[in-house]
Amino acid sequence: MTVENRGDALIITELPVEQMALLSLGLALGEEERAVLRALLEGRRVYVREEGLEYKRYCRTAPQGVYVRCTAMERQLRELGVVKLRKGCEPR
Repeated sequence: MTVENRGDALIITELPVEQMALLSLGLALGEEERAVLRALLEGRRVYVREEGLEYKRYCRTAPQGVYVRCTAMERQLRELGVVKLRKGCEPR
């Protein structure tokens, strides 16, 4: 996972499937996951770039069940407060 601090916001620029799974469960095994969860707990804005979501690169090859599971994990991240940035958009 690659994260950037921008003022009072945290931007996830690259999010591998494994780390997306951990974050969606609220688990922090590495420093990056800890930084994201800490930012959410502190009330900071956390964004993830749409093009940084690794699972989206496999939409044509992944079995439907796997892809549906990944979209569910993305939804759980939104429920935690992570906002998805569409391609070309910047945080407010």
